[in-house]
Amino acid sequence: MKSNVFGSQTATDVNESGEWWWRERVLVGVWMLATLVLTRSYAGNLVSLLAVRFIPMPIQSLRDVVDNSVTLLLQRASVHSDAFLGAEQGIMREVGDLQKKGRLETIHTTEFLSKLDMLIRQGHYILIAEATKIKRMMAHDFSGTGSCDFYMSREEFLPMMFSSAGPMGTPLIPALSRRFMLAAEAGLFNQFTKMYTPNYTSCLNPSTRLALKTSLAITNIWA
Repeated sequence: MKSNVFGSQTATDVNESGEWWWRERVLVGVWMLATLVLTRSYAGNLVSLLAVRFIPMPIQSLRDVVDNSVTLLLQRASVHSDAFLGAEQGIMREVGDLQKKGRLETIHTTEFLSKLDMLIRQGHYILIAEATKIKRMMAHDFSGTGSCDFYMSREEFLPMMFSSAGPMGTPLIPALSRRFMLAAEAGLFNQFTKMYTPNYTSCLNPSTRLALKTSLAITNIWA
């Protein structure tokens, strides 16, 4: 009897202990799952609020133009096209040789804005032109879209001075040249351009990092 009673009590104890152990595993599993879901949800919200997109600006010099697979656009029958296509050596010659590879095209100035929207915006074309003209195009695009989608390279080349032509030997030329030089040194030409071109300076120093706020997706709480 004693062994029988002892056996019954032991069996009952083991049965109850096994049920509690099973419930404990279920409780721990639910707790771990809830913790994982909350952790992933918090991480997803944090990423969506603090996401930073880095904007690439790979073309900063003529060497970058040659080494990358972009297609170059030049103004037809201009100082720029003559300088590159007529160069005999150096980086200018390498840029001119891109025409043989199908990576250099010449266009008219009237096509600049249309090419800016159709080709350059896609990221596979670049344009080399006078700096003031490029700034005006960027300002025009910003006025229409409200965003800076283009940038200028840090490297500058082919400096040019604007001038006014007149009859040879006329005494007006030296007087006009002096006044043009004074106006240029005082920065009046740049000031006039800023005054009469809306949003002229809006995209001259674009940021290379852009903070984004994205909506929370199901992938953020995949657990």
